Amino acid sequence: MSSRDNHCTIESQAGLFDLEFLYGLKKGPKKDVIDWCMSMNIITKEYACPTCGEKMVLCERNDISDGYHWVCRKLGMNAHHVRRSVRKGSWFDESKLSMPEVLMITYLWAKKTSNEWIVNELSVSEPTVADWKSFCREVCVDMLVNESKEMEMLGGVDVVVEIDESKFGKRKYNKGKQVDGKWVFGGVERGSKRSFFCVVEDRTAETLIEITKKFIKPGSTVLSDCWGSYSGLTAEGYVHHTINHSKNFKDPITGVHTNGIEGTWGAIKADFRKQGKRKVAGQFDTI
Repeated sequence: MSSRDNHCTIESQAGLFDLEFLYGLKKGPKKDVIDWCMSMNIITKEYACPTCGEKMVLCERNDISDGYHWVCRKLGMNAHHVRRSVRKGSWFDESKLSMPEVLMITYLWAKKTSNEWIVNELSVSEPTVADWKSFCREVCVDMLVNESKEMEMLGGVDVVVEIDESKFGKRKYNKGKQVDGKWVFGGVERGSKRSFFCVVEDRTAETLIEITKKFIKPGSTVLSDCWGSYSGLTAEGYVHHTINHSKNFKDPITGVHTNGIEGTWGAIKADFRKQGKRKVAGQFDTI
């Protein structure tokens, strides 16, 4: 069995679906697409009519790309004719692409497929692919931020957490070192790889230490660079060690380094560069 066949088998056993399956959806009856999306909870299985409160009926309609829509039609005193798209409030909402095309672009984004390959394979425009990839990244960023708000605090006694800030933006005029964008403050717990990320307005001690106190338990060992805003961490009950990046990436005496969080920034930005540079409101501008 080839590596690709083996990979497809593993995905199928895990309840996942490969590109061949999605092509089958695209070529098959539109009702199959609706049924599969409902079975995967990608679109809703039922709607209550906003006028009468009764369940709407899924009806076939040949003049729309999805082939079906929700309908509630009543005659008499409370006469009304309400129609609603099967996409309402879903991953497909407001897109002009077919539902299988959206599924395939999302799948190929997750597989880190190049824009050029997707454009040629699916016969869609490059801006469309770039915008969808940006949307996918935006959703992931939102999930990270929301999980950070709800997650259990990182660290603990003898647990190491690396912290750092990084700017996400574009170099002005593509030269020099001035970067316009947003600062993101984050931390990675060694061993577990648990992390947090926050967009910050500034990198002052007040801002960064308050966020550290929110996400990292007192008594934790916190590693950072020598940015002055971190100097008060010891007074807040943390075991704080620093690495001077102007001299070394790893302290030759103490062994302190922040390669974990630095590597995380590098991986995120490398992926942004590979997947496209178009911007979406609320998302980091990519370098």
